[in-house]
Order: sequence, then C-alpha cells, then structure tokens
Amino acid sequence: MHKPKLQNPASLVLFFSVIVGGLLSQAAAADVSHGEMAAAIRSADYPCAQVLQVDSVGDDAWVVQCNSGKFNVSRDQNGDLKVTRTD
Repeated sequence: MHKPKLQNPASLVLFFSVIVGGLLSQAAAADVSHGEMAAAIRSADYPCAQVLQVDSVGDDAWVVQCNSGKFNVSRDQNGDLKVTRTD
C-alpha cells in the first residue's frame, strides 16, 4: 500500500489556519444569544416571545426572525443593541 507524501507543509498550515479562523469568526458573531436578542427586541417595545433564527449580516449586525416578525439588530460602540423592525 502506498502512503501519500505531504506535498507542501506550508499549504497544510494555511489550510488549518483558514479553518480555525473561520470557526473563531463564527464564534464572535454568535456571542449574542437568542435570549439576549429577544430581550433587546422587547426592550425596544416590540413583541418577541421566541427568536426563531439569527443571521449575521456583518460585524455586530444581525437579522433576527422572531415569532412576531423580522428585526435588524446591531451593536453600537458602547455595546448597546439597537433594534429596528423590517418589513
């Protein structure tokens, strides 16, 4: 049986760096929980009993599907969450 040779160790390191970097960026985007999203929406005087889906749309910005509608949620420089309803 023929063992494959490692062709280019640098490309293997690059591959794993891209994978780990992608996982870390997903973790950073997901640092706001569904509960925090629902609370922010309710604090903005919109009803939201349950968050159904959260999609990251950039750094500190999400589209949140709640049982009562869809909302844009963003985090400002102070760490506060701003909510606007989308149609």
